[in-house]
Amino acid sequence: MSRDGLVGSGAASPAVPAVRRVCLFAQLHRPGLGDLVQRNILLEVVRRVWPGAEITLVVGAGLYRRFAELLDLHLGVSHVLPCPDPTTADAHPYDEFVARLAGRGFDLCVVDPGSHTIDAGHAERAGIGARVGLPRGLASDADLTVRVRLPAPPGRCDLYDYACAFARALGGSPPAPEQTVPPLAVRPEPVPELVAPGPRVGVHPGGQPHWNRRWPLERYHALCERLTGELGASLYLLGTAAELPELTALRERVWAIRRDAVVHLDVGRPLNRTANLLAGLDLLVGNDSGLAHVAAALGVPTVVLYGPTGTETLWSRVYPRHRGVSLRYPCQAITHTVDGVADRRCAYDCVVPYRSPRGPYPRCLTDLELAPVWAATTEQLHADQSGVQHGR
Repeated sequence: MSRDGLVGSGAASPAVPAVRRVCLFAQLHRPGLGDLVQRNILLEVVRRVWPGAEITLVVGAGLYRRFAELLDLHLGVSHVLPCPDPTTADAHPYDEFVARLAGRGFDLCVVDPGSHTIDAGHAERAGIGARVGLPRGLASDADLTVRVRLPAPPGRCDLYDYACAFARALGGSPPAPEQTVPPLAVRPEPVPELVAPGPRVGVHPGGQPHWNRRWPLERYHALCERLTGELGASLYLLGTAAELPELTALRERVWAIRRDAVVHLDVGRPLNRTANLLAGLDLLVGNDSGLAHVAAALGVPTVVLYGPTGTETLWSRVYPRHRGVSLRYPCQAITHTVDGVADRRCAYDCVVPYRSPRGPYPRCLTDLELAPVWAATTEQLHADQSGVQHGR
């Protein structure tokens, strides 16, 4: 197979044998829930090229322990194979992993661009003949048998560009933008709370505490008061168990003004239960977080508030029912490693971690007033009701 060759059912050469077993290397370093949901894009590319292939997802052992429910049940893979974590320095676990890999009989290895220390070199040592990935200026680039070619430098490409580039490299046709993210696999589960007056609006005011990307809780108070008072909406406040105090305070604030408002708390639930709830909502409004990605992957309209992250444009084409609201302050252009978040410095010297509902919050989000968020919220609800956007 040439380094610029194509493989798979759409290949130019029918002499390439059919692919029966594929492994996808995705040894990510400290990913969040949303980062993992996005991996379904590359998995879907593989599924479209070889619909009958057995797909094994390779992730770090620690990551697997943390996100076992998502990886086992919701990404539609045949198997999950744990590998050494990205921080593993000892060579012995990597040797053991290569031996396990060699025993699986894979025909093809696809290397996710975010895979950290597991790369095409390990696939070559395991005897996997076809190895597809994006060159990253590493020694392992020489072990790629097919190189993925982006239409522009990585910093100027969005997720649709990546999906199309991998599809072409694998010998398939690029997907339509709205077909890039497959529906998240969900096991049906009753959610009695959804029997409530519409519109049903989820609100997620939380996020990971190590990096504060939250709109101030007082603004969420004002938004919820308008949703219940002007639209008669039923609210579903979502978050982790650690966010229960903030969500409880938000509910009490709404009830203090409108006691008959329908406000449910959905805190610390299993992902499948939360996904079933999200799938029954008319809209989710929240911060840049994993739940927003889950909702978007379920086809639920979303309004997401962006502050110090400039990632909105990454998925604007692949999430057709997504609406971002952002002031686009210069801090969005700040780059850092996964481990370098704490060292971020912006022009306003904002505190990076989340401390309390009283703040401090990033300037790019404290300056974001209610008016544009309310406008985006009502427009999304109207578009969904009028059938303007893609159906679920």
